[in-house]
Amino acid sequence: MADNTTLFTVIAIIITAITFVAMMVSQGRHKALETLNNQINQLTLQQRRLQNLLRSLPSNYLSPELRDFLYQALLQNLKSHCDLVPNKNSLLKDDYVRLKAERERVKQNPVPPTDILMSADRASIYRGLLKSLYQFIRSNYETGRLKKDHAEKMLKQIEIKLIETAVEFFTLTGKEFLHKSQFRQTRNAFQKALDTIEQSPYAAQFQQESFKLRSDLNKVIDDWHASRDIQSRASQGKLADEMTSLVDDQDSWKKKQTYE
Repeated sequence: MADNTTLFTVIAIIITAITFVAMMVSQGRHKALETLNNQINQLTLQQRRLQNLLRSLPSNYLSPELRDFLYQALLQNLKSHCDLVPNKNSLLKDDYVRLKAERERVKQNPVPPTDILMSADRASIYRGLLKSLYQFIRSNYETGRLKKDHAEKMLKQIEIKLIETAVEFFTLTGKEFLHKSQFRQTRNAFQKALDTIEQSPYAAQFQQESFKLRSDLNKVIDDWHASRDIQSRASQGKLADEMTSLVDDQDSWKKKQTYE
């Protein structure tokens, strides 16, 4: 009886141990699969963002160096993706070959500048895309994937373009207000555009733009004062007319009383 009890105990311990090991293996596999899926999702999301930057930013917003950097990042992303999903290697490799060929074509024949019918909304969108590219380059530099000189050169290009885009946004916004004769809002928008230049470390590169903005700002202020003077005179004229009408009414009432 004692031997049977001992045997049952040993069997129970073995079963428990096997179950525990199986659970640990299952949890390990689940965790590994979850990690793999997270990596794939991150690569897929990053690929979409990089594609969006490459396809959405106009050619005059991306220097040849910045454009080539995006191609390199996309190609590296595809390589990493291939390592994680061997069953999709053929599709990813086809994408890699096409993108590599496209990169070579663009290097041989740079994309010409495009004429854009710019608006404040467009400028805001492009500014957001530039900020995203700036953060991506900065992140690659901080993690050691980019050399300092190369990263700083590209970051400077984006910083200058961000200033241009901000000035464009505020100027276009100001013109929209001016079209509605909203002089206060126009002045504020033009002043923000001017402040963007003067408070930047690259103000010396925007002297011509700064001069024009200051001239436009002064003209808006003069037009605002002139508009207020016209409104004031119109109000005074209206008040004078009302006073004349009131006097006429009083005289008419007096004449009526005298006649009665």
